[in-house]
Amino acid sequence: MSHRVSIKDVAKEAGVSTATVSNVFSGKKPVNDDLAAKVKSVAARLGYQVNKAASLLRSGRNSVVSVLVPDLSDPFFTSIITEIEHLATDDGYEIIVGNSNDNVVTEAGRLDALMAWQPAGVIVIPCTDKVPDRLKTEHDTPCVFLDRISEFDVADTVTIDNVGAGMIAAKHLTDKGHTCVLVAASDLEIAPIRERAEGVEAQIQRVGGTVDFLELGSDPQIGAATLAAWMDVHPLPSAIVATNDMTTLAALSCIADRKFELPDKISVVGFDDYAWMQARRTGITVIKQPVEDIATSAWELLRKRIGGDTSPIVNRVHECGLVARDSVKSFITGQTDAPPK
Repeated sequence: MSHRVSIKDVAKEAGVSTATVSNVFSGKKPVNDDLAAKVKSVAARLGYQVNKAASLLRSGRNSVVSVLVPDLSDPFFTSIITEIEHLATDDGYEIIVGNSNDNVVTEAGRLDALMAWQPAGVIVIPCTDKVPDRLKTEHDTPCVFLDRISEFDVADTVTIDNVGAGMIAAKHLTDKGHTCVLVAASDLEIAPIRERAEGVEAQIQRVGGTVDFLELGSDPQIGAATLAAWMDVHPLPSAIVATNDMTTLAALSCIADRKFELPDKISVVGFDDYAWMQARRTGITVIKQPVEDIATSAWELLRKRIGGDTSPIVNRVHECGLVARDSVKSFITGQTDAPPK
């Protein structure tokens, strides 16, 4: 077993006391610039790493914030984490991330592990839309909930206008003459996904159109197979509206497998916006969430609570926007094509 380099090893090699090494890395007391540079050089050469947990215990100040998300393979969640990490670092905090794997039992275990650090605060995207049981009774640790949440009276929340997002997607379609739409949802039991679907339905029904709903789950490969099986027994809609990035990928994978041309054979409005949605022969029209604004709101709210703010619970809602590309066909007057019947 390799020897873990300790603060004593660094002190001995640099010819200084352990207190000096500690002060160099903690900033608790000033150290001569030349001496500090020497200590850091020795530490780097030896491979020394500061023991964050021990440092926190000694200092009595916890500068750790825990972040729990449902799925680290989902770009939306990782982009939120990245933005929060930047903001936390600027304010002198470290973040520890937990992945619940979209499972409530795993979520409870990960949450217990994160709370064992006695974090200064917690940011949580639940794997369902419910507040985890532990956080309903945890009153000492400030918490902010993001995205998947339907309980707004437990702690501060940051969400988007999900119904509005669905309506924006559908209006883009109805403005181009689409009246037969399939909503590709991940899980309609989750309130935000259900609300996006409701927004699509409301707008399509305004023009006398029809909407079908299909749950694809959170795995794009399984979702693509589910959509393919649905297409085998149903008339092809003129357009598909996806309710998140994973169902967008599932829909596009299915369309590619069937060698359908976008948007001639079928149109697509996706959800969330990443580089791969533009790096295609046909760019994908999407509903774009304001990721930076969501993360900034979450951090601002948590930072205030960490600082002792006891004002009433805040439920902050952000609006989404449409990024129009080429994946939606137009059936407006003057076009010779007509939507599938």
